[in-house]
Amino acid sequence: MKTRTHFGHRIELPNAAGETQEPLAGVEDYLLAEALWPEAFARWPDATILLRQGARVVHGSRRPRVVK
Repeated sequence: MKTRTHFGHRIELPNAAGETQEPLAGVEDYLLAEALWPEAFARWPDATILLRQGARVVHGSRRPRVVK
């Protein structure tokens, strides 16, 4: 059995450069991806979490930087 690696929608934790550091979920169905994204955000509230459709960011939890 071959492991699937490409999905229509991905939820991921990016690194500082914006590249995928850790993939959290990959699904084809948009409604399922929409349901998973807030759950991932609740699980890791201080992390940047992105929901992507291909290369496009659908939702992002990036916080503005505070300059001191």
